[in-house]
Amino acid sequence: MFDHSRHPLTSLFCIPTLLLVLNLPLAAAGPAPPPTSRFRFADGDRVVLIGNTLIERAQRFGHLESALVARLAPLKLTFRNLGWSGDTVFAESRGIFDTPAKGYQRLLEHVARLKPTVLILGYGSNESFDGPKGLAKFLRQYSKLIADLRARAAPSARVVILSIPPQQQPGLGRLKTGRLKTGRLTLQFKGVTTSASPSFTRSQLDSPVARNRQIKEYNAALAQFAKTNRHSLLDLNTPFESLWNEQLGRYRLQFTVEGRALNSTGYQILSTGILDQLHAMSPLTVQLQDKQPPRVIGPLATSQATYRDGRLQLSARPGRFVLRVQGLPRGRYRLKIGQDDFGKVSSNTLAAGFGLASSRPPAGFQALRKAVIAKNRLYFHRWRPQNTTYLFGFRKHEQGNNAKEVAQFEKLVAAAEATIDRLKTRVLYRITIEPIR
Repeated sequence: MFDHSRHPLTSLFCIPTLLLVLNLPLAAAGPAPPPTSRFRFADGDRVVLIGNTLIERAQRFGHLESALVARLAPLKLTFRNLGWSGDTVFAESRGIFDTPAKGYQRLLEHVARLKPTVLILGYGSNESFDGPKGLAKFLRQYSKLIADLRARAAPSARVVILSIPPQQQPGLGRLKTGRLKTGRLTLQFKGVTTSASPSFTRSQLDSPVARNRQIKEYNAALAQFAKTNRHSLLDLNTPFESLWNEQLGRYRLQFTVEGRALNSTGYQILSTGILDQLHAMSPLTVQLQDKQPPRVIGPLATSQATYRDGRLQLSARPGRFVLRVQGLPRGRYRLKIGQDDFGKVSSNTLAAGFGLASSRPPAGFQALRKAVIAKNRLYFHRWRPQNTTYLFGFRKHEQGNNAKEVAQFEKLVAAAEATIDRLKTRVLYRITIEPIR
């Protein structure tokens, strides 16, 4: 269910700190991102996200959707989240008071109403507990699910498969451990006591290594599955690899809740990793000529640029870019992005180019993310009303006459979408280059 509690509006751009590379190969900008995906969003895309806890919780934080609509502000994109916590490709969590088969059918009906042009699917975490013996069954049903979804989606709908992110220690802070006289280890969890072999130590329970080895097996199978069926694949494992400390056997940063579901930090890392795969480092070139307004060229360029008294000001949409400024008089300049001062640079350095991978929140991002979360909450009530049993289920004879009101959420969602469309164009980095007198 959707969590109505307030979430801190920290940004994906806060991890890690802003990176500035002067005249260095782009590889020096940090760990190599996963291979760039061939998938591209198109103007007018209706994106539907379907999957397990990974997908459902994404709407609570809004990092990924906010980052995508800001980066692709010129495009008209809509996102609808049909995630369901604990779900599998068999829709085992969607039955409510019915069978999984009926939950599966309801999912298909929702998709038929939305007519998506893009299906983003996140499954496999729950299924991976079955290990190698469960792989064939999982992929066979995944293939059927995709076929059923595409049959109800827009013609030629594209499919994007998400791999499974890693897990951390399984939250043993809630467990009490003690040694019995028999030499067996007792685990007490929520009032239930079980015992284990003495060889099954607490340190082994703490370590996510075995579990993540299981996940990687399924990720390898998902990569081959996507390739064979010509689906796009987005790697959700590699973005977390740089956080692993081999010596300590754990991650340097807590990005999950109790080791399993991603927290806000986890979704920030995931979002940054996805954008790195969808969009490589972009050129952002400023051309200055006498008595002419600045000409800014590049995928992240905007029309907001001025050059007066040797002072250049411009805006760029969020993303990683190489900034080149051609035509500046010889001398030294001070570079600022927002409130951050990056010191003195020469005109020659500016002409050669800066590799910028900005990870601080640009102006306007927090307001956009707040609007995205609000829209997601409204749509959640549209497709999963809390009293659904009384409205559409076996007790609809009691309150089913109110079911028509659920569709009225569509107007609220449309108004929220209009707010997002307005705010996304205001998410900009403000760049200032001024001469040092």
